[in-house]
Amino acid sequence: MGFTVPVTQVAIMFGLMAVGWVAYRLKWLRTEALHGLTNLLLFLVSPAVTILAFQRPFDLARLRSIGVVFVVDLIAFAITIALAKALMNRRLVPDPAMRVALQFGTVYSNAGFIGIPLAQALLGSDGVFYAVTYVAAYTVYVWTHGISLFGHEHVRPSMKVRRVLLNPGIISILIALPLYVFSIHIPSPASDVVGYLAAMNTPLSMIVVGVNLATFSLRTIFSEKLVWLGVAARNVLIPALFILLLGLLPIDPVARMAILISISTPVGAMLVIFSVRQDHKTEFATKLLCLSTLLCVVTLPLTLVVAGRLWG
Repeated sequence: MGFTVPVTQVAIMFGLMAVGWVAYRLKWLRTEALHGLTNLLLFLVSPAVTILAFQRPFDLARLRSIGVVFVVDLIAFAITIALAKALMNRRLVPDPAMRVALQFGTVYSNAGFIGIPLAQALLGSDGVFYAVTYVAAYTVYVWTHGISLFGHEHVRPSMKVRRVLLNPGIISILIALPLYVFSIHIPSPASDVVGYLAAMNTPLSMIVVGVNLATFSLRTIFSEKLVWLGVAARNVLIPALFILLLGLLPIDPVARMAILISISTPVGAMLVIFSVRQDHKTEFATKLLCLSTLLCVVTLPLTLVVAGRLWG
């Protein structure tokens, strides 16, 4: 597996971030607009991506494979959460806001915004199917563990259940899966609406990140030591660990590579989106996301090349 496709995909991400950066600098977009844009992403655009991915003929063997992959994904997140908590502890990272950003960034990659397009480019439609399965597991964790990192740990168990079942990601899966099982194709023009919304996923998320990026000096990205710690964990340590662990599993090779692609993408844009939505300071989170995305031009292709050779 070569470097060209991953490098090109990351370059596109930065081009879209630049659009947000320029829009902010020219005062076309202000920080007040971010809450509206992030809500649009979370509640309409991201669910449309999931629904669109499941718009295909039903296959029982594929459904069973998805179930196996989903369990693997859930276990992978549990391992990563434990590792992030051990690495980004109070002793090493005293500042609570930075610790939250580092733990979140270590666990939650850019699986939806970079992983799905990359899986499609490298593995085709089957890769997208498994990448969306990873995003489903991601959704379960990010709306429970992920959001709890931002200060919502002490909520009633019933509220936690509601958060898992009634968040936009899970609702979209509950809509998409029956459509897939019964081979129901959404008729036009509704299918066109879903398609147009899904197409907004990557550009809109990166524009939001670019607007945040425009609020501080780019020079400060490289001078923050803790940012480098987060990048080392997200871009190098986690992918290396799962090259070894996934290589031990007797699963579909396409599924294995799709999982690795999803795990190995840089820090997720959800870190900045949640920071904005929960009224946290976004500077450190945006620096972490930006440097991780920049360096994944090298780390992501290397990860996939190494895995391809080790897995045969």
